[in-house]
Amino acid sequence: MFKTVVIVGAGNVAYHLTRALLENTVNLVQIFNRTLSKAQLLAENYNISYTDKISEIKKADIYIICTSDDAISEISYYIPFDDCLVVHTSGSTPISALKGKYRKGVFYPLQTFTQGRSLEYDKIPFFIEAENSSDEGALLALAERISEESYLVDYEKRMKIHMAGVWANNFTNHLYLIAEEICKKQEIPFDALKSIIKEGVDKLVDGVSPYDAQTGPARRLDKSVIEKHLSILEATDSKLFQIYNLLTESIIKLYHEKL
Repeated sequence: MFKTVVIVGAGNVAYHLTRALLENTVNLVQIFNRTLSKAQLLAENYNISYTDKISEIKKADIYIICTSDDAISEISYYIPFDDCLVVHTSGSTPISALKGKYRKGVFYPLQTFTQGRSLEYDKIPFFIEAENSSDEGALLALAERISEESYLVDYEKRMKIHMAGVWANNFTNHLYLIAEEICKKQEIPFDALKSIIKEGVDKLVDGVSPYDAQTGPARRLDKSVIEKHLSILEATDSKLFQIYNLLTESIIKLYHEKL
């Protein structure tokens, strides 16, 4: 188990991982971020040391890089210690992005992170990868301090899991945005959709499979309703027409073309 931890970064992931580690009595000794004010804002909430200078970074057992994917290689290059483990938290970046003589790994939490939100950290799955079995075991032990769910996966699997997360969260949120814009144009609050959104999500949380949870005109093959919707979109928004048509065709193919 790691006795000392340094967080590299001060964004959304760093904010929540800092809270998760501290809530589970992990010894977090420092926050490093290239923008000092951001490191200060995060660290001072918990009376943790912070810095924006690599020369002042503390010696630790593990450094957890919580930066954007594009910054991982550059920031990891400057970590000045060799006898430590350095991991990143990206779902779509290989271990090889880490540039240094230290041991390397991945500590990927599958969640959408926004500062200020309250999360159940014990429900967040962690996906672990390391160059040797000893570090894999140590990372699993760290994940198990936080969460009830952790997995050993290689980069190929992790990338596909990350993509599944994009489908499940990012794309659905974009569809919510489209729905919100439609409501605004009709002078109806987005709140009017929250009951149907909640029920759709609750079914999945309660164990109903996405296949069985599907409803709507495409699932029912209600062509008259589909044609009415497409007619409205064709006259008002060609891009939404394409999106609606593509999703409708995908649902119809899944539920009806095989019959």
